[in-house]
Amino acid sequence: MEEVELSYGSAPTAATQARTEVTERLAASLGASVLEDVRLLVTELITNALRHGKLTPGDRVSVKASVDEDVVRIEVRDPGNDGDVAPREPGARGGGYGLYLVEQLAKRWGVDRRDGTVVWCELAPGTGR
Repeated sequence: MEEVELSYGSAPTAATQARTEVTERLAASLGASVLEDVRLLVTELITNALRHGKLTPGDRVSVKASVDEDVVRIEVRDPGNDGDVAPREPGARGGGYGLYLVEQLAKRWGVDRRDGTVVWCELAPGTGR
């Protein structure tokens, strides 16, 4: 099993850093189309954590991505546990695409609020857009 676990400060650059590092580390384990889906989902989930997680200075967001023969799993954690985590229709002025894309691309996804907020999703390693 290939696994990556990374942590970032709650800065706007966290999504870009996570996208770059996760895809670089998983590139040898995944096909191009699945890797593109992973890249997009990591970006969207980190962005959602930063935007909706009600983070305070000094808070960190983390991403964990793992690949085995049956599943690619992505988890993004933030320390808050009262932000909204619900899909909404994408708007004409932008926004609303994060969980919409998760629903479209992942075979399963969910939320765990036992220790902060973890939004996770799973993809089949041999598929992609």
